[in-house]
Amino acid sequence: MKNSRYKAELMVLFYILLAVSILYSKNLSVLYSVLIVIYGMYRIMKSKNLDGAAHIMTGYVIGIEVLFRMASGGFGYEYGKYTGILFLITGILVSPRKKKIPLIYVALIVLLIPSIFYVDFPTFDLSRQMVSFNLSGPVFLAIAAIYFYNRNINIIQLRKLFLSILGPIVGMTVYIYFRSGSLEQMVFTTESNFQTSGGFGPNQVSTIFGLGILIIAASYFLNIRLFRIKYLNIALLLLFLVRGLATFSRGGMLAPLTAVILCIIILTITDSGFQLRINRIVYAFIILCVAGFLGFKYVNDVSGGLLEMRYRGESMYDKDRSNLLSGRDVLLVEDIEVFKDNVLTGVGPGMASSARAEKGGFEAAAHIEYSRLLAEHGLFGLMAICIIVLVPVSTFFKLKMTDDKILLIMCTAFVFVTLGHAAMRTAAPSFIYGIAFIHIIRNKI
Repeated sequence: MKNSRYKAELMVLFYILLAVSILYSKNLSVLYSVLIVIYGMYRIMKSKNLDGAAHIMTGYVIGIEVLFRMASGGFGYEYGKYTGILFLITGILVSPRKKKIPLIYVALIVLLIPSIFYVDFPTFDLSRQMVSFNLSGPVFLAIAAIYFYNRNINIIQLRKLFLSILGPIVGMTVYIYFRSGSLEQMVFTTESNFQTSGGFGPNQVSTIFGLGILIIAASYFLNIRLFRIKYLNIALLLLFLVRGLATFSRGGMLAPLTAVILCIIILTITDSGFQLRINRIVYAFIILCVAGFLGFKYVNDVSGGLLEMRYRGESMYDKDRSNLLSGRDVLLVEDIEVFKDNVLTGVGPGMASSARAEKGGFEAAAHIEYSRLLAEHGLFGLMAICIIVLVPVSTFFKLKMTDDKILLIMCTAFVFVTLGHAAMRTAAPSFIYGIAFIHIIRNKI
């Protein structure tokens, strides 16, 4: 397979077979997750990361994380974040090509530490779990930013990175189909649908399908041919759209759409190099629009028009009740109230949920990373938000190459939207945030 012209297609086939195998044995996912770590570390150490093994192997982990969770397998719930951190740090340490570390992201990690001392759960184990769950995402984001910042990656290696993320998502799609069946067999409401998500969290599943759409869209914009089989990427795009829309979790689908639209608007106005390739961009945008229309129409017809109601924010149970923000506006307001009462250090990682309940709100896990950072980290969280948002913005104005601008806008737009509806439940937004800082080299290096 190493010398095959259709290596990318064969890898997709491998992930399809893997997904079917995991369907019948969750122990296989545990074994495979361990093998990924062993093989990944071996490959990174052997090559000294000269071939980009660290980020390519992390890409595999990002793509397959939710599939492992879905199968109740994998090596721990936060496997994706910790494995990604391990791979990227190892890649930095063993690489003979030393580069300047952006200290601003070291500062981001430091800002997360003070609030740990305010965690107060009944048991040490629960406290450890909540700190791990809530801090692993921001720490991974900082490590990814440090790893990718001004990293030169040629177009061939970027293609490998895209494929490493995309392949496992195809496997997840197949897993959901065999576990849940065709959409015609589903029962739909105007709420997020666990049945169409393979029995797992629709929010996370939708986010990963959105990531698959983002990768395919970015490959079009950057003129990267992912597969030798013509139109395979379009077929996958339509597949991700249909399955992502069927989860009825809107954020995952709106994130790549926002990324594409913002990229086109900003660069059409500001970048002459982008304007020169506008014909290809228009072609890619038309493909995305047609696929989106067909996917939306199909799922809407299958659901009896409920998908359209869902995206309008209407509820089939109460015509007068808005379902547009799914209660996230309430969580936002309550988090801000918690922040006002604990301005300096916040209430500690994972403590915002119980703090909301004490103030008369409802106890729920964080959905908005921005308000979670405020409530749980106070002013330190506010500074962390400023770093996460403002550094990419300032970086954009320093970039000269159109390719770099496309990648930065699409990746950060996807991440910023995702943090607003799914926080950092998955490892995906942290890693994609880092990818935004890649410097693309068109010639081989």
